[in-house]
Amino acid sequence: MHHAIYAQVLVSLASSVLLVALFRRLQLPTILAYLVVGLFMGQLGLEFFAPDSNAHIIAEIGVVFMLFTLGLEFSVPRVIAMRRQVLGLGSLQVALCGLVFFIAVSLFAVPWAVALVIAAALAMSSTAIVTKQLDEQNEINHRHGLLSIATLLFQDMAAVPFLILVPILAHPEPELIASTMSIALVKGTLAFLVIIAVGKWFLPRLFQEVAASHSNELFVMTSLTVALVASWFTQWLGLSMALGAFLAGMLLAESQFKHQIETEIRPFRDILLGLFFITIGSLIDLQTLLDHWLLITGLLIGFMLSKLLIVLSIATMMKEKFEDAFKASLILAQAGELGFVLIGIARQQNIIGDKIASIVLAVGVLSMFISPFLIRYSDQINRRLFSLKLHSRQQSSSKHLISEAVKDLNQHVIICGFGRNGQTIKRFLDKLDIASVVLDLDPVRVKEARTAGEAIFFGDATRRSILHAAGINQSRLVVVTFDNKKSTMDLLSSTRNFYPHIPVMVRTKDESNLESFLHNGASQVIPESLESCLMLVGQVMYTLGLPLRKIIDEIQKVRDDRYHLLQSFFHGASSDLMRVLENHHERLHAVVLNGNAHAIGEPISRIQLPERIYIEAIKRGATSYTPPSRHMILQMGDIVLLSGEPDCIERAENTLLSG
Repeated sequence: MHHAIYAQVLVSLASSVLLVALFRRLQLPTILAYLVVGLFMGQLGLEFFAPDSNAHIIAEIGVVFMLFTLGLEFSVPRVIAMRRQVLGLGSLQVALCGLVFFIAVSLFAVPWAVALVIAAALAMSSTAIVTKQLDEQNEINHRHGLLSIATLLFQDMAAVPFLILVPILAHPEPELIASTMSIALVKGTLAFLVIIAVGKWFLPRLFQEVAASHSNELFVMTSLTVALVASWFTQWLGLSMALGAFLAGMLLAESQFKHQIETEIRPFRDILLGLFFITIGSLIDLQTLLDHWLLITGLLIGFMLSKLLIVLSIATMMKEKFEDAFKASLILAQAGELGFVLIGIARQQNIIGDKIASIVLAVGVLSMFISPFLIRYSDQINRRLFSLKLHSRQQSSSKHLISEAVKDLNQHVIICGFGRNGQTIKRFLDKLDIASVVLDLDPVRVKEARTAGEAIFFGDATRRSILHAAGINQSRLVVVTFDNKKSTMDLLSSTRNFYPHIPVMVRTKDESNLESFLHNGASQVIPESLESCLMLVGQVMYTLGLPLRKIIDEIQKVRDDRYHLLQSFFHGASSDLMRVLENHHERLHAVVLNGNAHAIGEPISRIQLPERIYIEAIKRGATSYTPPSRHMILQMGDIVLLSGEPDCIERAENTLLSG
């Protein structure tokens, strides 16, 4: 028995590794890879993935961790500020979707209790899919992301009375329904107050003590325990596990431990979320799909279109921008995991028959298959359908405002992006009375900054017309502060082709795109990670009393050499391996020429090293030759310092030692 379960877990894990790697290579959403794995596991009838197995319980912990980390993004003041979206958009979405789906299902001549359960289930959207996909796309804090998250928060709260109501529908009694719902309300209020109290007075002190122990292991265990205890508490009260996890994360959002907690939980969250999506995929019954494919296809199209139109109508009615409203409607146009729970409970209570439940589950899971594509390509879909009219109107309005503002400016600076770096640059330029204009695509940030009197405008800096409106011909510098490779390359293409005389300075997080940006027209690329090293070196040299001119010259030499000196480093046990592999950081590796090493007696020029491998230095006794002459003959005992990409270092060492 245990060997069979182990084999099933091994097969699902190996399949996930292969498919996730394939889907990432094809630039497809990784959620789909897990759903496909689940589809095959379900058809094989594996015991581990049976609907009543422990795998489903374990998988729900992934959703708990997802909601906990999501809560870390939303502090209490921020959630209070979002109350209009949560209570407005969220409540209207659940109410209208429930009403429309109830009427639609009733047309199939099913009992009202069945119609109510199905309507409530289909009104829910997938918190797991939406949050994971938005997180991958870094869009949680965009306006459409905030609208979607606000709606999901209300859905999680609205699911509580539905979860209580479904068992009662098996034996409906008006008095019982009223009393049970009243008790649920009391429990919800109690859960909220208890978690608020614990989060405000106990959790900060707990993490302070744990951090003082300097034990990474203890910090990880504490983070996991807090998330699980909060979810267990709300489940014990008969509420949603996800709700408790979100509240706990939300209360830690303003603590100094926020980022460390999120970092420690992320690996557990991602793995268990993968298992969750596998279990969702295993719910699909291919036989049901084949037997009722026409009905299921029609229901799927009708369901997703109805939900999309309802969310779009509510959001536009609430005076949201059409673009944000449309993207939010695409993001929420799928069934959710809480809906599956409702269907499962109704199935156990014999409210819904197996055939109807299978069809509803098939529609829901298929909508979840489609959803990652809709979320990923929501911007392209919006542009294709509506941008010709709306986008041009918005851009022309922006261009007019920008042109009016810069018509009297000359030799100004154009700042593209108004995050922390953009705002810091602007403040220094203002102090020096150097005129500047800012372009940003975050409407909330633009509104806040304009209210504060900043010269900032909503505009896409990658578009030539916007740059022209910003007076790029009369400007003295363009500074790119956003961290998006594609957008940066688009902007560089415009400036190189139409404004080659204007210098463009680009900020990046590291050196991974340094060469490509310089090749495509950037005048200067500033990698944050390397510049922070230079700042530290400069401060060390200054503290040691070296002349300021000498310090500046040494640092400038490194910059002129495109940071080559800083791109190689010794990797230790604590190095972030995933970051190293992902960014292809060069590394340093020392090779000692002992015994019968092939390279002994050979000049450096005759040693055929792999491409992208360099000999940085030769250390011979107490003397270091940096850089060594190509004619230098290697001797026994020499220490050869190699520099290059990790996958080439081993081959270079074999060449030196074995030939």
